[in-house]
Amino acid sequence: MYIRVSEIPGGGINVFASRGRASIPRVLEGMDPSPLRECRLVDAELLLTVEDRDVVAEGSFEAVGEGVCDRCSEPVTLRFGKAFHTILTPKDRDRVSAASVELHEDDLDVGYYDGTGLETNDILWEQVALDLPVNVVCSEACSGLCPVCGKNRNREACSCTPVETPGPFEILKNLKGKKE
Repeated sequence: MYIRVSEIPGGGINVFASRGRASIPRVLEGMDPSPLRECRLVDAELLLTVEDRDVVAEGSFEAVGEGVCDRCSEPVTLRFGKAFHTILTPKDRDRVSAASVELHEDDLDVGYYDGTGLETNDILWEQVALDLPVNVVCSEACSGLCPVCGKNRNREACSCTPVETPGPFEILKNLKGKKE
């Protein structure tokens, strides 16, 4: 949903209250939700305000993702979300030379827009992408699959003995002994 900065009133605009909440589930269409198979927004809030030529985007989202556990390969449904605060500044704004600027923690929440308007879906895509899990697990206590027989150790115990494979640096131990 593209919104021109000139259309944002002085008190700001609540994007989904003014444009309709029915569009929320479709916001992430086309996004690659890796490592999840699919991801959709359940709820979202986005308030845009203008200060000087900067657009302040404040909001929150709640999403549901479906994937496969990295340890046991069982289907997993995850709920995640967060509140966010981002400042979007026009790309054409005069920039001070990078060598003379010291970045602070607040500077990490700065993005850019084309100077005339912004795509609200892109704001939410970025926030969802930043909150996607790196590893998908059904639970922290997941025992995973047995590397020998392939049984799911969460469902049944196996009697396999662990196979010890040499580490990638095992050869270095032998080299040290030969040198002396």
